[in-house]
Amino acid sequence: MNNEQCFLLDCLRAYLNGTSINDEYEIDCDSLFSLAMAHNLAPVVFSVARNNPVLLGCKKSYEAFKDAFYDAIVCYDMQKDAISEIDGFLTDNGIDHVFFKGSQLKEYFPVPELRLMSDIDLLIRLEDRSRAKTVFLKNGYTITEDNGPVYNYKKDNILVECHTKIVSGKVGNANAEEFFEDAINHATFENHRGTLDVQYNLMYLLTHIAHHFWFYGAGAKMILDLAVIIKHFNPSIDAVVDNMKDLHLDEFARVIFTVCYDWFNVGKAYDCDTDKAKEFLISHGAFGNTNRSIAAVVKRKALEEGHTSTLATRLSLLFPSYKKMKNIPYVKFIEGRPYLLPFGWIYRIIYNLKNKKAFVKEATSTLANDETEAEAKKEIKFFEEIGLL
Repeated sequence: MNNEQCFLLDCLRAYLNGTSINDEYEIDCDSLFSLAMAHNLAPVVFSVARNNPVLLGCKKSYEAFKDAFYDAIVCYDMQKDAISEIDGFLTDNGIDHVFFKGSQLKEYFPVPELRLMSDIDLLIRLEDRSRAKTVFLKNGYTITEDNGPVYNYKKDNILVECHTKIVSGKVGNANAEEFFEDAINHATFENHRGTLDVQYNLMYLLTHIAHHFWFYGAGAKMILDLAVIIKHFNPSIDAVVDNMKDLHLDEFARVIFTVCYDWFNVGKAYDCDTDKAKEFLISHGAFGNTNRSIAAVVKRKALEEGHTSTLATRLSLLFPSYKKMKNIPYVKFIEGRPYLLPFGWIYRIIYNLKNKKAFVKEATSTLANDETEAEAKKEIKFFEEIGLL
């Protein structure tokens, strides 16, 4: 790891434990800010590094960090008010609901205001979806997406993702959707607001990290989330790993818990090699789109599915299976109606050309390169080593 990556992790440890950081680092402030932003951790870093002499000497980076810090506080207040409002009107209407991911996790952080989240994740029962939609609209929200298991609502720049399931599709070799199908039944309710069982929630968070690994990538914030939960609740790590066998992700869980222990001294250190996992987590940002070949990711997915030629890969990109298409949010209209698959392909092509032109270009421009295939195969081997494939 370079100095900026080491410094970022030191900041996260200091934030988690209420300690100070080492001021002896030689860091490039612009690179540190870019790294912190890529991991959605700039407010956390600034909270413990604001008096660092090197950072104080970099006015532009210091002001950028400070702006991110205060923006996070304002955003937290707005989201907290929204959560309170949503909790109130769903409870008043007798609708069971569970806030999860950042909506729940942030309140366990030492300073909750600094744990960024782009939206509010909410789980309800499928049979309550129609009633929930009516209540959201009645309370001033507009619906921006109403296909499939996630309905999106927006009000005053607050985005709410209202789920009827917390996982869609497979994750690695695991049928995670089926495993987490009854997630709401693993919550304890007070009135109509529920909280997921701690060990079940840890299993979900590990599966969510695996999902990010398998698609594009996960970052340091996800490991910090685990550390916060483990420190707050002190669950049995071995029991969680043992339960992950049902998902065929127990080896992956050992790797991630070991990374968590090495970075934050919580969790458990298992006898496994974590060097590549640590490099993967720290290098590619929160969503795996930093310092990463998108074409290699696309090629890796194609190889996993048995598409070895560039032509087969391109065709699989243009014309995904019904099973894949029904889980894409903007073409959810085909779910339960496989006969609409050709119309879904056409709509998806138009949507991507309109909204994801740069991404599509980057993903396909070097598909035929030997370097791209070599990188894709290297990633498959890495995923096999950590128990994801």
